[in-house]
Amino acid sequence: MSIKKCIIPVAGRGTRFLPATKSVSKEMLPILSKPTILLLVQECYRSGIQEIIFVVGKHNYHLLQNFFTNNQELNEFLGNDPKRELLNELEEIIANVKFQYVYQDENIRGTAGAIYAARNFIDNEYFGVMYGDDLIKANQPVLKQLILEHEKNNCNVIGVGEVPFAKVSNYGVVAYKEDNIVSGIIEKPKLEEAPSNHVLQGRLILNSTIFDKILTSPKHNNNEYYLPEALMALNEEVRAVKYQGNYYDIGNKLGYLKANIAYGLEDNTINQELKEYLKGIINDGH
Repeated sequence: MSIKKCIIPVAGRGTRFLPATKSVSKEMLPILSKPTILLLVQECYRSGIQEIIFVVGKHNYHLLQNFFTNNQELNEFLGNDPKRELLNELEEIIANVKFQYVYQDENIRGTAGAIYAARNFIDNEYFGVMYGDDLIKANQPVLKQLILEHEKNNCNVIGVGEVPFAKVSNYGVVAYKEDNIVSGIIEKPKLEEAPSNHVLQGRLILNSTIFDKILTSPKHNNNEYYLPEALMALNEEVRAVKYQGNYYDIGNKLGYLKANIAYGLEDNTINQELKEYLKGIINDGH
C-alpha cells in the first residue's frame, strides 16, 4: 500500500533565530522567496502524499493555516499581474492536499512526543515523517526514495546521510545487521563507539504500531521521548536508505545560509550575479 499521509513536527520556537522568530515562526523563514515549510510540503506532494499533519504550537497554528489556505483578497489585488504565477504551485498543493493541525502535548516532548501528538490522524497504516529543520535538496524527493524502499520490502524505512566520523557524536548513528537492515540506532555515541558514519537526517516511513511503543520507551530530561528508542523497540524490520541529495540543517544559522546560497545558485534570475559576488568575497580574502 502506498504512503498517503505525512507528519511534520513544527512546534519549536526557533529561539536560535531570535529576534526574527519573535513574531514569525521558524518554518516560515524563507529560502529565497519560499518559506522553508513550503519546500518540505512540496517534497511531500511530489512524493504522492495526500494528507499532511502539522504538529504545531500556539505561536504558529494560525500562521500555517493561513498560508495553506487560498487568499482571495490577494488574488483580486494581483489581478492579471504576472506575479500571480508565483502562487500557482502553492495553489495546486492546496487544492490536492488535506492539511491537519494538532498541538503537541507539553508533557510528552521530544522527537517521539511530536509524532505521538498526531496519532489520532493515523489509521492502521504506514506513514511518513519529515522534521522541519531538515531540508534535503534532491532531484528525486527523498521522501519518495524512502517510499520506493518501503513498497519493495513493506517495512519501516529511515533516511540516512553520511557524515565525517569526527561528527558522529552529534547524531543518532545507525548500526547494521546486513546490507541495509538496521540492528540499532545509537544516540550521539563517542567516536570510538560509533558503529558507522550513517546518521538519521529527518526522513522516515513508520508503521502505526510505533505509537504503542512511544510512552513505554525511556523518558529523558524535560519529559522527552526519543523516536529511535521507540522504533527499535518495535521488533519489526527497519531498513535504511542512503538518500541521494544535499542535506541542510536549517535549524542553525550556518545551515540556513548554506541552503539559501545553494538554492540561489540554481535560480536563473540571480545566479550569475551571486556567483560574481561570491567570487569577489573569496578573492578579497574575507
